[in-house]
Amino acid sequence: MTWTIIAVGLAAGVDWRRLGLLALALAVPLPFLGLVALVWWRARPGLSLRAVRFCDAVSAELRAGESLRLSVERSALSVQAPGVARLCQEGAPMSKVAKAASMEFDDVGPELEALLSRAGEIGVSPASLFDEVGALALAQVEVAHEVSIASAPARATGAVLLAATVIGVGWALTRGGLEPYLRQPAQRAAALIGAALVLLGLVLAIAILWRAR
Repeated sequence: MTWTIIAVGLAAGVDWRRLGLLALALAVPLPFLGLVALVWWRARPGLSLRAVRFCDAVSAELRAGESLRLSVERSALSVQAPGVARLCQEGAPMSKVAKAASMEFDDVGPELEALLSRAGEIGVSPASLFDEVGALALAQVEVAHEVSIASAPARATGAVLLAATVIGVGWALTRGGLEPYLRQPAQRAAALIGAALVLLGLVLAIAILWRAR
């Protein structure tokens, strides 16, 4: 039955990757449910404004006349980034500080690393550039929020399918197990088709969430 469903899907033009997920779900359902939970967890975008606050703080410190190193140190402390602040206090090269900042604020990591590494070589005010990076970080937060809203129906659908499956199986187990529901060939076929449809719904929901990342 499983191979029949996959063959029908291939004939209908369904993406082979989705069919592969369906086959995985049918072959090893429990690990697949773990994969679903992981995707659900990772599908929720981080909406932290730490990078925005860091860039705004550095810009404000620079405009107040502080050096770049001291500005970065104070700003890092204000957003709970002690690793970056410690490197500044120890007098580490700005390239190393830049690398640490890019890892700490990975949503705008490449931009921060390039800016901090070459701030002294750029003919534009560093404060203005930090404003630009901060605006970019804010835009990314807004986009992540929109993606979260747009993907909410897929998460809700997957949650309902998972909850219904767990509740149904749990209820059957408390009433004597699944054997009464799988005695006849027709019952087994119906159970397999139902499981395939539920898992197909989960696969489609995962695909939507994966593309939304």
